[in-house]
Amino acid sequence: MEAVVILTWLGMFFASIAHHTPNATIVLLDNNKTHNAIIVKTDAGSSIIDKPLEYVTLISKKEPPSKTKLMDKEIVEKKFKSVLVALPPKPIQVLLYFKHNSNQLTNESINKLPQILKYIKERTPCEINIIGHTDTKGPQKYNIKLGLKRAQMVKKWIVSQNIKIKSIKIQSYGEADPLVKTGDNVSEPLNRRVELLIK
Repeated sequence: MEAVVILTWLGMFFASIAHHTPNATIVLLDNNKTHNAIIVKTDAGSSIIDKPLEYVTLISKKEPPSKTKLMDKEIVEKKFKSVLVALPPKPIQVLLYFKHNSNQLTNESINKLPQILKYIKERTPCEINIIGHTDTKGPQKYNIKLGLKRAQMVKKWIVSQNIKIKSIKIQSYGEADPLVKTGDNVSEPLNRRVELLIK
């Protein structure tokens, strides 16, 4: 019987492959991250999977993994339907934008709040990650603090809604992870944001 390992992140890979059985298929799913890579290794060799829907097969520990191949999305969904159903749903990602040099939301982002509330209620009890970002205007240390203020403001709003939530984590990347790459000391509205991941 063929064993199936569906990979969505590295930790899951190591937990699953440690006790793989002969005739295993290892598939890397798309988890909306730009950099994914895993190494599938046996006593006889290894293969790297670094693109969504790539896969290798294993026959035994004494034989190397097969060459990496690409599996059609429809085949993945049909062949591994029972496994996919058991996976947790993908996190919902929402971006909120802020006015220059402040933790005040733009009007467009204020209008998104009811939809965010709906997402949270659909996943309750859920885990929420809130990451604050800034543009490159101003010193880096200041921007770390500003990104954190933005994340804290969004957290405060979520808590005020009295919804059952497992956990809320906040952090700030400051100007280190721009949505739009710019030079230093550049005002860019799309980089003044908070990223919400609702799990």
